[in-house]
Amino acid sequence: MPAESLASYLRELDAGDLRSAVHYEGDDYETVYQREDLSEEYTEAEFEEIAKNFVLKGFDDPLEQPEFARFGHLDATVRWFHEVVVVQIPLDEWSGVIVAFDRESIEDTGTLVDALLEYVEENFAEHGDVAEDPDELAGEFD
Repeated sequence: MPAESLASYLRELDAGDLRSAVHYEGDDYETVYQREDLSEEYTEAEFEEIAKNFVLKGFDDPLEQPEFARFGHLDATVRWFHEVVVVQIPLDEWSGVIVAFDRESIEDTGTLVDALLEYVEENFAEHGDVAEDPDELAGEFD
């Protein structure tokens, strides 16, 4: 599965210290990588809550955004936090990839995002096609 090889690819890329990688399709998501020390920092429930919230953020940032149609479709969203950088790549309206890195470890964000986009484009040919109502979908995370 492409999502499972994503973490391996990111570690080989050596563009930053990978914290976690999540692949989501609708309300289903899979943590394909979680760095070992995060289990000491977060309980399983806390980590799951963080992952769910990032998935919901992904629904707020769809691939196609009519108000920015002249710019083309959205390739990625990068969120810079004090200690963590989260890159979210939408695959379609209801699916995507989320990866998190230690902020201090990233030297070249552009190279990192370009490498992520290239990997996703080459390896995620088939995307989820969830036909559920967005309000129903969001309700499942309550």
